[in-house]
Parts: sequence; C-alpha cells; structure tokens
Amino acid sequence: MRYRRVVAKFGTSLLTAGSKRLDLESMSRLVGQVVRLRALGAEVVVVSSGAQAAGRHRLGNRIPAGASPSRQAIASVGQSHLMQSWDELFDWHDTVVAQVLLTRRDLSDRLGYLNARNTLRDLIEAGAVPIVNENDAVALDEVLATRIGENDSLGAYVANLVDADLLVMLTDVDGLYDSDPARNPAAKLLRRVDRIDAEVEAIAGGARGAGTGGMTTKLTAARIAVQAGVDVVIANGREPGILVAIAEGESKGTYFPAAGDRIESRKRWILGNISRAGHIVVDQGAAAALRERGRSLLPAGVAGVAGTFDRGETVEIHDPAGRRVAAGTTNYGSDELARIRGLHSERITETLGYSYGDEAVHRDNLVLL
Repeated sequence: MRYRRVVAKFGTSLLTAGSKRLDLESMSRLVGQVVRLRALGAEVVVVSSGAQAAGRHRLGNRIPAGASPSRQAIASVGQSHLMQSWDELFDWHDTVVAQVLLTRRDLSDRLGYLNARNTLRDLIEAGAVPIVNENDAVALDEVLATRIGENDSLGAYVANLVDADLLVMLTDVDGLYDSDPARNPAAKLLRRVDRIDAEVEAIAGGARGAGTGGMTTKLTAARIAVQAGVDVVIANGREPGILVAIAEGESKGTYFPAAGDRIESRKRWILGNISRAGHIVVDQGAAAALRERGRSLLPAGVAGVAGTFDRGETVEIHDPAGRRVAAGTTNYGSDELARIRGLHSERITETLGYSYGDEAVHRDNLVLL
C-alpha cells in the first residue's frame, strides 16, 4: 500500500449516479472500496457531498407553491438522510461511521481547528470512518467567510487537518483534460500536473450535473492540498475499484504531486505559529521520550509552566536545563497545565472537572527543535 492515510471526497454526481436522488448502489460500491482499503491497512476519511440532492428529493412535492427553501434548509433535511444511508451501508461491513460537520470558521479559529483535528484523530484511532461534510445549516450565503467553498475545498482542508498522504476527489469525469472533452472529442487527459498555474486554471471547465463543484473548484482544492504536502488525484469514481487502485499507486485520472514533504509542511506550519507568551518545562524523562521515542507529552512529564498561553496555542517545550526540545500545539492553557502538571492522565478530569484529552501536547501536533 503506497498511501496509509487517505481522504476520499465523493461528489454529488457520483453519489446520485446522475439522478436527482441518492443512488444506494453507487454508494455501496464506494463503501466496498473504503472497507477494502481499511483491510489493506489504510486509514480513510470520507468527505461526502449529496446533502442538498438528498434534501431536494426528500422534500419533493411537500414544498408549498411559491416557497423557495434556502440551501441551508434543504441541506438540513438531506443531511440526516445522507448520513443514514452511509451508516446502513457501512454497517453491512461491520464498520462504524461518525458524522463530522465543519465550517470555515471551525478551521480558522484556533480552538475549532484543534478540536476538529483531535476529534478526527480520535475517530481514526478508534477504528471509525469519519464522514465529513460542510455544516450547511449554519453556513450563511450572505457571509462568505463562513463558507468553506464547496466540498472540494473541504476535502483539501481535511487532508491537511489529519495529515493525510493522499486526497482523492472522485467525480463523474476521468480527470483534467487539456480542453473541454464535451466540446472537443480530441481532448487529451492530463495524467500528471506538476504545477497548478494560470495556464492549467484556464483549461478548467465549469460545474456539471447536480453538483456545485466543477473542475475549477477541484483545482483550487488540489492547490491547497499539494502545498500542505499531500498528493492529489482527480479521477472517475464510476470505474470499478478505482479508489483502491489509486491508493496502491496505480496511475489513474490526473495526478498532482505534493509540493513538498508532508511532515516538513506540517513542521513549517507549527514553527510559523509559535507563541512567545510562554512555554512548557518538562522533566528529563519526558524530554528523552520526546527526543528519542517520538512520544506525546503527557501531564505527568510537565515540570512547570512559564508565562501565559491559551489552549490551542503553539508553544515551545524546554528541558530542565532550559534547552529547547520541541514546539507543539497544547491541549490545555497555562493555568490548566499548572494544575495538572506531574499528574497521571486519568486524574485530569478529577482535577479540572473536564478533559480535553490525555495528552498535554499530542505527538501529531508536535515537532522537535
């Protein structure tokens, strides 16, 4: 298996098979591939479109004459039906799924980003398949900043959020062509795009079918993901077994190689956001565990807290001699850490009355200095 953590984005046209309602047969084939990937050792996060298509179908003729429900209302109706469909289909394979609804605000806010990252990490570690969608019910059209910008971009943000190796955007076309294949029968599929520049953007077509994400939004998503160190493939989800084939490294659709190493990209992000308001001091054992064994920092290893910082800030971690060991995004603020320092993780809730996790800083949110 070439890729170990995969984000698979399924477009509306794929989930509806070109109709005006969810197509359970098409969805079932995708579920089978996700289950197969997991059996091969990969971790999979699904980003699913289809809530609005499901909502329109469910409402059907019930909409009063002259009424025009908002996209938020339609998606609210459809989201439960969409999730129920995923739940039942995965249940046939004895696989647990979890609904995760996000908005841009969740990912731009420091604590929202940390909460989403930790939740997705915990779901993956628990063996569940997260099903992610934009929270359309609270995403206001009038306030564009609250919208992620369709589920293509959401897929890219999620890939970055969970440190994915690969983002696969499955749709009803084979990939990116050098011209519009609907108008030019001689159009050629671009198998590899090393750089998304103005020339590449110029050949992207518009939206198709029941979905709202055309090739332009997919290129935007691909740019976000490759800059974060994630490989991207846009391919035709109707081809049997294509998701597994891509994850195993077969050449399918259009491939966008990552602009840099994923770990280095994550490291640059953390190092670029270090707060100078305070830092964490750890004991010698914890320093060794961080340096030599790549462990998370637990409260038991925290010897002291200097300065003031909030939960979700990125701070330096020093050893007893004052040497910098690492930097990481903390699950607890300075006041909270001061209260639980030196304690075993099972005493966090007892001491604080709540818990944001067993770790002071999880290894996924930490880089050595």
